[in-house]
Amino acid sequence: MSQNNPAVASDKQGLSVPKYLIMAILTLFSIGPQYFLNLSYTVNQVLIQNRFDASTQSLLLPSIISNLAFGLGVPIGPMLTKKYGVRKAYLTFVLVFLAGSIINVFSENVAFLSLGRLIQGLSSGMLFLTIIPAALISFPNKIRNFFLVLAIGGLFGSTAIGAFLGAVSLSMDNWRWVFVLGIIASLVCLFIGYKVLPAHDPTQQEERPVDKKSIFILSLIMILLVYPLYELRYEGFASIQVWPFLLAAAGLVIIFVLVDLAAENPLVPLKSLLAVKPVAGTIMAIGGHMAYILAIAGINGVMQNVQNASYTTLSYFYLYFFVGVLISAFATTFLYDKFGPGYLGAIGSLLIVIVGFSWVNVSADTSLVSLYVHIMLFGMGVSMALVSGALGAALAGDLHQASMRSISLHSIRNLLGAIVAPVIGWFVVRQNAIYYEDLRGQISSVDPQVKLQLSEMIKRYMSMGMSQADAKTSAVTAVVAGAKKASILHAYHNLFFMLGILGVIMLIASLSKAWSGQNRILVQKEEVQEKAEPQEERKMLPAPQTEETSV
Repeated sequence: MSQNNPAVASDKQGLSVPKYLIMAILTLFSIGPQYFLNLSYTVNQVLIQNRFDASTQSLLLPSIISNLAFGLGVPIGPMLTKKYGVRKAYLTFVLVFLAGSIINVFSENVAFLSLGRLIQGLSSGMLFLTIIPAALISFPNKIRNFFLVLAIGGLFGSTAIGAFLGAVSLSMDNWRWVFVLGIIASLVCLFIGYKVLPAHDPTQQEERPVDKKSIFILSLIMILLVYPLYELRYEGFASIQVWPFLLAAAGLVIIFVLVDLAAENPLVPLKSLLAVKPVAGTIMAIGGHMAYILAIAGINGVMQNVQNASYTTLSYFYLYFFVGVLISAFATTFLYDKFGPGYLGAIGSLLIVIVGFSWVNVSADTSLVSLYVHIMLFGMGVSMALVSGALGAALAGDLHQASMRSISLHSIRNLLGAIVAPVIGWFVVRQNAIYYEDLRGQISSVDPQVKLQLSEMIKRYMSMGMSQADAKTSAVTAVVAGAKKASILHAYHNLFFMLGILGVIMLIASLSKAWSGQNRILVQKEEVQEKAEPQEERKMLPAPQTEETSV
């Protein structure tokens, strides 16, 4: 938040457009594509697998690389922006993202797709804290709370739109057009950004040495994590292909933290979070991110593997998710200054708790209507809790260190998210295998109940015109399929139980944030500004420039 508000270039012969709208477009079209590409890839992965004739495991690589690259780019972006200015940094990062999108559109194997996702992840990570602080400060005081519509409805909503686009691509049996959308968005950003973003003023350049040591260590951590996270799902933590690399990465993390704490200008200013005020918000934001990963991994599996949902049903399902996000965006916009991030986070966390424990009982017979309602409530809850926590943590304390807190929080959040996603995949595979073996052990051809069930199924199939041999084969196949479905459902139930517990932790953190009394409002009130010293819980953001911009 300490980043200066960039003046936007003016064209007097053009159409007058408020500066905050321009910054909102540049933010949404530069960061949103990474979010919707991530989730669309999760949904339509089977299309890419069939197109490349690749294994299920190999399709994990682009996702792992993209997420780790994004986490690496988050702290590097602000550092380069301070050195070269918003305009030069922004346009460069967008151009790099465009290159990655082009590679993905024309990729013919997993290796090229992974390269494209690496480039996209790194560039969008660098864009994240380059443009978002500038966008927040560009909003005039009277409507600054509407930044939350952009942050929640625009950016978080992009993930929901990504899932919807993934479902649509399944119905179209074509996935490349989703990456074409990334190309179009990048071209829009390049055109508008080149026209309106100001040239860098060398007199305002921050002469800070680049923390090359920290960049090298963090890059090495990300590189070391790729292989073990790729092998984890099917090999497990005990594999020699996993634990040595994770151990080496953990050792480097310790070294990175020590170097970071000792540095004068750290890459990830962890010290900025070492205070009571931002801790609760950090837990809310990171917990919201983990809850999102847990829920989407679980419910997407249920819809596709248990409910056997059609592509149309999946499209509607994720549209309801988007509706929930939009409701949260406008509710948070109008209630943030009144209730504060703590109570809003508590509302969001409570919705996560309700949905998580409700989904513990989800089955193949669960009605689609209830699932639509639940995913809408989850979209409301997770976006409200995550964004309230992130903004509450950034604004808790000295505003001059707000950007430092944001860098630390989002760097940790995205690194943990990149690690947790493959861990969840391993957990589901392991739970599925364990429960399936238990069921196999319980099913015996000499068990009277099993014999009776098989006999009834054989008679039913024979009444449909099958021979006795075919009927017997079909009955055994149905029993096995039922056992497999029960096993995978059991694994998802465990995920949802974890989601509920995570929601409880977020609820406690949110209430702690609310009861701490720390609440800096977004929209300033003139009568409060005239007082000599405002109350701590009513601290204000600095007033922005309010001039309009022509493009």
